[in-house]
Amino acid sequence: MKNIYIAVIFTAVASITGCATIVSGTDQLMTFDSEPEGATVSVAGRVVGKTPLSIQLKKKKKQQLTFEKEGYKSHTTQLDTKVDSWFWGDVVLLSLVSTTTDAVSGAMHEYSPDQYFVTLTPENNFDVTRTKSGQIKEFVMAFGDEIRLELSTGGGEKTDALLAIIGTEESGKNTAILALQKLSLGNENDMDFANSIIKLYYVK
Repeated sequence: MKNIYIAVIFTAVASITGCATIVSGTDQLMTFDSEPEGATVSVAGRVVGKTPLSIQLKKKKKQQLTFEKEGYKSHTTQLDTKVDSWFWGDVVLLSLVSTTTDAVSGAMHEYSPDQYFVTLTPENNFDVTRTKSGQIKEFVMAFGDEIRLELSTGGGEKTDALLAIIGTEESGKNTAILALQKLSLGNENDMDFANSIIKLYYVK
């Protein structure tokens, strides 16, 4: 009886405030980094900090993201969003009131991806010389899921490519894979995973 009562209360509250608003919230943790570091990050024209940066942002659609650093060309893109899976719970289980609440609050959307890494181009148009740490971040951000999957089975093509960037010799490959397996399990966030690799191998 008690459990039924709690369920009724939750449904009533959710129908008023919105399921996605309750479960996911109207803010989302976002991570931004750049090569080189120290770039000013602006979201919708508002400066939110300098790279590397992790910050809670209000969930909104069609927000412009800009990276700026003196001596480099600015990089502008748009924060991509998708509909939060909890929003569909509103549609199926709850009411028009709750879905409207989620839409107004921004909770019906979520940023995807929630991590951004850019390599800035010098204003002089010379070739960009990427540091090894920048290459690692870029590679892990692009292929994080595939690398983790390969590491769970002992390695693979993407893992070999990552080891090549790190500079691992063939004789140390098995030890390196074990180390990467441990780091991948301890860092669900791809940027944290990349930074842990950089720290472990003293990469510059």
